Amino acid sequence: MAEKKKDEPQEKPSGGKMKWIILILLLLVLLGGGAGVAYYFLIYKAADQTEVAADAVDAEEGAAPVAATPAQPQGPLIYHELEPFTVNITTPGPVRFLRLQMTVVTRDEGVVAAVDKHMPMIRNDLLALLATQESSVMNTPEGKDALREQLKQTVSGILTRMGAPSGVTDILFTDFVMQ
Repeated sequence: MAEKKKDEPQEKPSGGKMKWIILILLLLVLLGGGAGVAYYFLIYKAADQTEVAADAVDAEEGAAPVAATPAQPQGPLIYHELEPFTVNITTPGPVRFLRLQMTVVTRDEGVVAAVDKHMPMIRNDLLALLATQESSVMNTPEGKDALREQLKQTVSGILTRMGAPSGVTDILFTDFVMQ
């Protein structure tokens, strides 16, 4: 009974080759997944960080970034007070004079030095701008905000033309009298 007959088919070891195929396939899947993770962290993330840095450079140069990221403050605010401006208003109306004192807000000491260096040109352009304002418009909060923005653009434009740092953050009114 212990002997096998020659006519009976012998059992083949059926799991040997199949186990190797499954093991190789699992190994390939793990290697592919590892390569995908490595690509994501090493190449894709590095390219994404390079784009963010390029967008920040474009934003400094005046181009609009594709994805706006919150700007990190570069340093504390610096307030640089300018001498008072007194201007004759040339537009018709009850107001004839404007006395204005303002402060330039920046985060860069270089801007303060540039404003002091180019003060004659800045005063000239600001006086010309202030003289053309309408008193009825300047008497409203929206008009004052628009004037502040015009003054900021004028100062920044002069500093840019002169090749100086032009990082003016804001213009603040410290005295505003119309008579």
